[in-house]
Amino acid sequence: MSEKLKTVRELIQATAAYFEEKGIASPRLDAERLLGDVLGLARIDLYLQHDRPVTAAELDRYRDYVRRRAAGVPLQTLIGLTEFYSRSFRVEPGVFIPRPETEILVEECVRLLTPAGSRLAAPLALEVGTGSGVIAVSLAAEVPALEVWATDVNPAAVRLAERNARRLGVASRVHVLEGDLFAPLPARLAARFDLLVSNPPYVRQDAIAGLPVEVAEHDPREALDGGRDGLTFYRALAAGLDRWLRSDGLVAVEIGADQDDDVTGILRRAGCHGVQVVRDLNDLPRVVTARRAAAKDVAAESPAGGQGE
Repeated sequence: MSEKLKTVRELIQATAAYFEEKGIASPRLDAERLLGDVLGLARIDLYLQHDRPVTAAELDRYRDYVRRRAAGVPLQTLIGLTEFYSRSFRVEPGVFIPRPETEILVEECVRLLTPAGSRLAAPLALEVGTGSGVIAVSLAAEVPALEVWATDVNPAAVRLAERNARRLGVASRVHVLEGDLFAPLPARLAARFDLLVSNPPYVRQDAIAGLPVEVAEHDPREALDGGRDGLTFYRALAAGLDRWLRSDGLVAVEIGADQDDDVTGILRRAGCHGVQVVRDLNDLPRVVTARRAAAKDVAAESPAGGQGE
């Protein structure tokens, strides 16, 4: 006699309990997402078909998913997708997986680019370190007149970001270049960007080993490593503001929870004003925004303007 087939409900309940034992942060959600991917069903359909038997072949594939997830492989890597800012993006091994907290950075950028009475008819934005392209693509989708240039040192990330831009219909306004920081940008774009945005590597080198397995072992190290103090890339971004950002242009960067004082200081020393810290839903510092000084402000603060130190 053949073994009785498990139902959708039975598998979800058993897997959620197993994931909880393994310390998975969202055990039931992960169980549902994995089974939904195996069966080709949305989460709501899993509930509507809760008594559906799962075939032996489907169960084998699902068990493989469960085993790998319990071992620390990210859910997004397993199913090849992540949800970000109400859109579905492709993800791939070897490219940084975006986190929900980064949606705050996108939200702030949209606010900065579309204020009441804005004169930016066709704004130009630059993202440094685009990864899978979720920030650049989301901004292009949210601000229809926006053109975005994005860079990344990882060739796999460049290809993935281009793919996501095509999937979501904004490829004509999102240009992705391979190279470090500002290096691949054409000279004609100097001093033209209205916004510089980045979620740079900001983990201290000595803290990387202590990160959760699904981060430390599955995200590329270059997307995590912020140098000895975690601030290397903020200094590099600040050093490029004068060349690439227009007078009075905007800056928005994601930060670690204990980096608000350091990053605001870096931006102020680079000549920025209006520096603000935006906190996340856990009331932790998450994003820093600022504005590059306008040419007239720089002149007024110089010794020639009579107000120098």
